[in-house]
This record gives sequence, structure tokens and C-alpha cells, in this order.
Amino acid sequence: MAHNTSRSGYKKLEERLNKFPQGLPPSETAYKILSVLFSEEEARLVSLIPLKPFTARVAAKCWKKSVDESKEILNELSSRAILLDMDRDGESTYTLPPPMAGFIEFSLMRVGGNLDQKVLSELFHQYINVEDEFITSLMTIPTPVGRAFINEESIEDRDVYVLDYERATNVIKTASHIGVGTCYCRHKKEHTGDVCDAPMEICMTFNGTAESLIKHGYAKEISEDECLDLLQEAYDHNLVQFGENVQNKVAFICNCCGCCCEALVGARQVGVLNAIHTTNFIPKIEDNCNGCSLCVNACPMEALALVNVNDPNNKNKKKAILIEENCIGCGVCYRNCNSKSIIMDKRNQRVMTPVNTAHRVVMEAIERGKLQNLIFDNQAHLNHRIMASILGAILKMPPVKQIMANDQIKSKFLGNLLKKM
Repeated sequence: MAHNTSRSGYKKLEERLNKFPQGLPPSETAYKILSVLFSEEEARLVSLIPLKPFTARVAAKCWKKSVDESKEILNELSSRAILLDMDRDGESTYTLPPPMAGFIEFSLMRVGGNLDQKVLSELFHQYINVEDEFITSLMTIPTPVGRAFINEESIEDRDVYVLDYERATNVIKTASHIGVGTCYCRHKKEHTGDVCDAPMEICMTFNGTAESLIKHGYAKEISEDECLDLLQEAYDHNLVQFGENVQNKVAFICNCCGCCCEALVGARQVGVLNAIHTTNFIPKIEDNCNGCSLCVNACPMEALALVNVNDPNNKNKKKAILIEENCIGCGVCYRNCNSKSIIMDKRNQRVMTPVNTAHRVVMEAIERGKLQNLIFDNQAHLNHRIMASILGAILKMPPVKQIMANDQIKSKFLGNLLKKM
């Protein structure tokens, strides 16, 4: 009984985190991760706060503590990047980020600190790469958490229409705050002994997320020009730009290698087109391909292969072919083609990107049957828990599911909900 009692705070936090659309599947490893990041009392308190942004006054009501005492706890959690805190009109607003992209990455986004990062890295590897229930769940949400950005060098000299939000440079140039931190994926791999030689200090955060991480030393504040230089460095190392799957106020852009990056490795495991919103471009390989294999070797998604062209005059002649279902349209292949036989062409069907984070999260919640957790979010209130339970039961009914699938009704419902959020 004592063993169960000592875990009660962590159990409640697991249940709370599972109310996010992506969830945090419970396991012994998940418990160990939470026990490194939180004290048992912190876990209990965090299990009571809303998923949506909130103030110290709201937390005080949830916790039945004074505002000053609550603010002290919230600021301590923010200093460890468990919460994100942003100043809005002179008042701090706090947000509990999801596990990923969220506090899992933040815990390894700086070197040093009070956490045992080797232990955390080994636990993350076990939970994400060995047990794989979490990453599989994360990578199979119909509205993905992340999207690929086109390597802009691959479209600079072409007459193609690219929307501003499709450009990483536009994210950089329009951000209110820009931060750079240690790459979570490669930092983790460094502790588990199989890191590659790609740049480590190249994880970009923007806007409110950057504001909080910079404040607490998890990211270094940099200028627009410095960030554009980092983007060029990422291009030079054949890294893929993988960012938040929204049009406005993008929170992060990771610069990913195919060997260490959780997103790219996970996408190859579950099926690329299920896991990542691709760009609106796809490579087209021209007949002058000389089969040099540079594009095949550079592709992080294993989306290119060499085949024999059956040339009677040259039996060994090969050319590259595209494995379309593996392609995210990043443009790394274009940059490595020495015969200029690859062009980035438009996809037949345009990929639709959520407008902002609220839009994406609501879409994911509908798809996962967790919309009730967003509408009735304050789990400290009994009426919220009751109404969430009722709405959850209603949403499981087949006719309602069919109605929610109807694009027109879905759109109107989302519009009204987003206004409230």
C-alpha cells in the first residue's frame, strides 16, 4: 500500500498528461521519467492545472493555496522548463507543454543543470525507442504535430509559388523572440554513445516558447541574422527543417539528421506520410541523372534508390528513382545532385496546415476522441470532470463521429470553439 501511495502523485500526473491528444502511455519507464523531472508533490499539483494557458490566480484556486505561494511554485517549475511562462500585459501566464514537443525535449536542451541527463537520456531511449508505444501514438495522429520545411535553395531559381508560412526564413524573420538550444535528439544520443557529427547547438525556438526558454537558460537569445546563419549551417550539413505544424507563431524548428532525430526515425518506423506533414513539393528526377548516388546517400528518409537503366551500351549504368511514400519533400536531394537532374516539383494535392497551435490541438483532440478534455479543462472542478465525462461518452457514439467527420460542420464547430479558446 505504501508503494502505491508514494506513486499517487505520479499516477495522477500520468492521467493528466494522457488528456493531451498525443498522451503519455503509462509504463514503469514513464513513471521513472516523471520521478526524475518532478517531486511527488509537484506531480500532484501539476496534475490539477489546466491544459490551456492559465494564471497564478487560476492555479491558486486549483491548489487551494494563496496566489503568492502558487506563483512561487509556478516560477520554480518554469525555471526547470516544466512549464512555460510568458508575460502578458504585466501578468505572467503559464502553460503546461505536452510531453513532446515539450518538456521531454526541454530537459535536454541545455548541457548541465540539476538533472542527471545521462539517466534521463537512457530513460528516454527506453521509453521512446525501445518500448515505442509513445512514439507510435505520437506519429499516428491524423493531424501531425510537426511538418517539414522546404530547403529554400531548391526553389530559389524556379517559378514556383511558395507561401510565406512554408519558408523557414519567414518564421525567423517574423518571430518576436528567437532562441537556440542544444539539440535534444543528438544530446540524448551523445549520452547513449552513438551520436553523429551534425551540429549540436542548432535547435531553434520562436515567439512565446523562446521567450520562456531564454529567460530560464534553456535557450540562448540570438538575432535574426544569427538564426539565418544557423539555417545555412543546417543546409550545409544536409539537415531537414522540421517544425511545428502550424501557419502562424511557429514555436520550434528542429534541424534534423536521419540517424538521431526522433521525428525522422519514428516516421520511417510507422510510415512517413502518416507521421509528418510533408512540404508541398516533391522531387522529379530528369533523364540526365548519372547514377552518382549522392542524392541517395544524402536523403534522410530513404526515399531514393538506384536502379539499373538497362542501357545496352552500358550495362552498369544506373539512375535514381523516387520512393514517393517515403518522401517528405525537404529538398536535401536537390542540393546534393551534381548533375542538376533533380527539380522540386509541386505535389498534386496541396497539404493543408492548421492556422495556429489552438487549431492544431483541437483537430488532434477531435481525432483522438479527447475534445472534452479541452472544453472542460479544469480538473480541479467537479462539474468540469462530470461534463468532460458526459461529452466524452457522447463523442464515442457512431452518429456523432460521422457528423464530426463532415468537413462543413467540423469547420463551423472548430471556428466557434477556437473563439472561446
